[in-house]
Amino acid sequence: MKKIICVLLSLLMILPLAACSNSDNDVNSAVTSAAGDATANESSSGEPLPAVGKKDYQKSVFRMVGFNKPGSWYYAKELEQNTLNDAVYEMNQVVENQLNVQLEYDYISDVSTGGEIFGKVSPYIMTGDDAYQLCILHPYYSYNSFITQNYAFDFYDLESMDLSRSYWNKRVIDQLAINGHAYIALGALCSYTLNILYCNKGILKDAKRDLPYDLVRNQKWTLDQFFAITKDLYVDKNGNGTRDNGDCYGFAGLWDANGSAFMQASDIYVVQRNEENVFEVALEKNDRLVNFYDSLLAWSLDESVYLWSFGDRNNESVILDFLNGRSAFTLAALGTDFLEATFDVGVLPLPKYSEAQDNYRHVNWGNNIVVPSSIRNTEMVGDVLELMAYYTSTIVHNAYYDTVLQYKVSNSPDDRDMVMLIYNTVVYDPGIAFCDGNSNLWNLVYLPCFGILNKTKKVASTLRANVKNAQRKLNELFNIKDKT
Repeated sequence: MKKIICVLLSLLMILPLAACSNSDNDVNSAVTSAAGDATANESSSGEPLPAVGKKDYQKSVFRMVGFNKPGSWYYAKELEQNTLNDAVYEMNQVVENQLNVQLEYDYISDVSTGGEIFGKVSPYIMTGDDAYQLCILHPYYSYNSFITQNYAFDFYDLESMDLSRSYWNKRVIDQLAINGHAYIALGALCSYTLNILYCNKGILKDAKRDLPYDLVRNQKWTLDQFFAITKDLYVDKNGNGTRDNGDCYGFAGLWDANGSAFMQASDIYVVQRNEENVFEVALEKNDRLVNFYDSLLAWSLDESVYLWSFGDRNNESVILDFLNGRSAFTLAALGTDFLEATFDVGVLPLPKYSEAQDNYRHVNWGNNIVVPSSIRNTEMVGDVLELMAYYTSTIVHNAYYDTVLQYKVSNSPDDRDMVMLIYNTVVYDPGIAFCDGNSNLWNLVYLPCFGILNKTKKVASTLRANVKNAQRKLNELFNIKDKT
């Protein structure tokens, strides 16, 4: 992934031809140029082409189902003169033309429980109906259901998928494998969600505080540095004598899964494999957890810090929009939310626990993929996934990063460097994928979120209440004899 990200973020990269096309014919010309030469050894980006050649699957349908809106990542129905949508459309066209398949996508727009995708596909899988070939899932909903009911196909058995290639995250695929079977996959095809810090450069400049880019580069951007730069910036802007969303803060933001990302950023994981290669709830064994949590709690109680819960995300009397220019920092997923800011916005990674930590870490809260066990044409499914992953990395990523980095970031070499660093330090916590149906594990995954919001002073009490049962549920999932 590192090689691709560096290529994608280069300013020398240009937008795909589809981004400025005016008709399907224009896109088809681009498709022919991109995929028609079966003898080529590598793409214009320098990434070697997949081993999948030109094939004829006679218009076989490859149907996907997901929560992502069409045009936002995996599938686009038509050109819309929108950079990202049109790049996704081009990717789809390249794959369809090279394999003579028909890509289709079912969009689940009404999400209430998170189990909607499993509920939609499971009746087909149960009867052996090859109705769907790819499920694009939330970071933790339904994996346990697919696995325990044997409804997920083993990615290791899709021979066309070359997991050694940089557009697949083999490390995470292997990390999530169960008893030698890979039921969950992650790669360039998937839409990453990486929580990072945004800063208002003007506020920091007025407060005579240096932007911490050099600290980041010198591996000195730590929790203590972050806490210090956000403190002593509170101003009762509306003069009502009450800390509310009419005031100015050092940090203001929604505190949910994004807040929990500080934990993995400090090299603290909820679940890891132990010496016996068995998934284990690892929080109790991490000697930095208590100090990490106590420090984060103390910071959250400072008057310069203003947090609100997911339940208040649409409450206009509570939230403080970063675009209003009244907070020095906020926490959000890397994306386009702040491109319309009237002030200079900076991008920064989440801080390390201490300088001794070897590197920064950004846990992925984005999509993973599952292939239903009812698929019949495994060669076709493997070919489609391999090409979609490759062309997402060489077409869609280019358009996405151009959109994310346009004028606010691309004009700042410092921020461009930060984005590259963030995407080169992606990690994964298996606890996230396996917490659906395991309420105790879910409590631990969200420990920094709810603990901070509820001002829970002793993290040990949360561990005592959850670790044992969380581990028991994990053991049941993986058919491991309970040793507790």
